[in-house]
Amino acid sequence: MTATTNINLISKPGQKVKPQQQNRLRRFVFNAGPPVLVFILFIALWWVVSATIYADRNYLLPRPPAVIKAMVDNWSLIAEGTWITFTSAVTGFALAIVLGMLGAVIMSLSKGLERSFYPYAVLLQTVPIVAVAPVIVLWFGYNQNSVIVIAFMIAVFPILNNTMLGLASADRNQIDLFRMHRANKITEFTKLRFPGALPNIFAGLRISAGMSVIGAIVGEFIIGSGGEKGGLGVKVIFAQARLQTDLLFAEVIAATLLGFVFFMVVSWIGNLSLRSWHESALKADA
Repeated sequence: MTATTNINLISKPGQKVKPQQQNRLRRFVFNAGPPVLVFILFIALWWVVSATIYADRNYLLPRPPAVIKAMVDNWSLIAEGTWITFTSAVTGFALAIVLGMLGAVIMSLSKGLERSFYPYAVLLQTVPIVAVAPVIVLWFGYNQNSVIVIAFMIAVFPILNNTMLGLASADRNQIDLFRMHRANKITEFTKLRFPGALPNIFAGLRISAGMSVIGAIVGEFIIGSGGEKGGLGVKVIFAQARLQTDLLFAEVIAATLLGFVFFMVVSWIGNLSLRSWHESALKADA
């Protein structure tokens, strides 16, 4: 490439934006524009309602500036609670990944194992957490361990169910091809069934990522109110008792953002793992 060509490639003041840059800008506006617009409309509606209907009762619905001020003034308190909830949710989520995927692999080995154990997995998902909370406290103590158990109980079923679905959805022709070449069960699992199940597995992980945060906060609601030093669920309880609604809203926003970030990180890892070969990730990158 000549020096003249190199000079021409450098953008000059007032030079028009290249078509490729325009396409990127359009894609960014197309993807980010609608959620940003909805967020602005939501904040505007919240502000209008809090300034009119609840003008004399801002202890029920504080205005957005009051919530922002409460978040800034109590940043260390919210950060502490967010970290505790985060560690509980991550630990419960990690346990759900290990035990959920292990259970799915075991049950996928034979229909007899699936018929024997799958109903109890469904039962674990449908049992009311409030009903079993006293038993959880009795077994694991009135501490963060019980919160982790509840986060695990809420997060494990989507991982187990979606992993089983993915392992059972391997193409029959490909299975016959592997068996025709006398591939053993381990090779069939590692080269065919598990890679083919990854889209379903990541679908379950996305669901469970947010549910683990919900489970941690619900656990703190149920059994974490023994002292103010706790996660976001505990701090919400104390803010509600003191009618500190602006602080309560700030803590709820922190919990929402925590769950959202959790979901986005898992989604990013999933797209990173699938984008070179699976249609869903290819469409997401397009």
